[in-house]
Amino acid sequence: MKIGKSPNHFQWLRPKNDFIFKLLLGSEDKTSRELLIYFLNDLFQVPKNQSLSNVHLQNPHLNKQHLSDKASILDIRAQIPGTGVINIEMQVENQYNMDKRTLFYCAKVIADQLDEGENYKKLRKTTTINLLDFNYFNHPTYHSIYHLTEKKTGTSYPDILQLHFIEMKRFKKLHRNGKINPDDRLAKWIEFFANEDDSQWKIIASKDPIIKKAVDRLEIISQNQENRWDYEIRQKALKDITTMKEGAKEEGKAEGKAEGKIEVALEMLRDGLDVDRIAKLTGFTKDEILELQKNLNKE
Repeated sequence: MKIGKSPNHFQWLRPKNDFIFKLLLGSEDKTSRELLIYFLNDLFQVPKNQSLSNVHLQNPHLNKQHLSDKASILDIRAQIPGTGVINIEMQVENQYNMDKRTLFYCAKVIADQLDEGENYKKLRKTTTINLLDFNYFNHPTYHSIYHLTEKKTGTSYPDILQLHFIEMKRFKKLHRNGKINPDDRLAKWIEFFANEDDSQWKIIASKDPIIKKAVDRLEIISQNQENRWDYEIRQKALKDITTMKEGAKEEGKAEGKAEGKIEVALEMLRDGLDVDRIAKLTGFTKDEILELQKNLNKE
């Protein structure tokens, strides 16, 4: 299949949509599994002679009822033999809770490893990987890695928990300014996930054979009509979150303005201004001013 068709023929779907992301890396087929393994090897900077060679997806099936659910999380959870469990989430909307959110889901992944009464020794390392389409931390780098350490000595806690945050907007800025290390193996993946320019797919694909496979798969996904319908359903759900946040913000501003006007009216009453005059200056009705006056008299 030819890469780089004119956008007039079809619209490329965006990899950072969590539904598309899951189709790319979290499906139960050979290509998806291969892409996930390569992504993890590059994320963890695994030496070539020690590369991860297998993963077992724990949630490969997609319940399409979740597409329209604004609260649903279309994550990828997998077990890496001999290593542990990983959970990957693509998040495009900043809900200002990623630090707590990822700890909560990490705790759930840890708890899910054991049935009641099982030995804690069976617990394996749990790693959460958060791909964010916004800046969250005040760091100069786009990839932050957190783990537990002893406060005074800096000694690492046994390696049971690791949190990754990848800020794609920060990556794009660093990339534009030529500040990405040429040896950064993760960079090619973030360039792929973050791309929104259809004219760049052919260029991105030419940089690395595995990314060409990812672009080829994205093209196939993008030309499937059912995928396009599901994509639009998911996009609407994600946009609804943004709309709700903006509406709440505007409502808060409106409430703030109303409270400010009330304080002005109360101050005028305290200064003895005429009720009709206050109503004219503030826009409140005479009855509203008289109600404020009653409340003022009760103080």
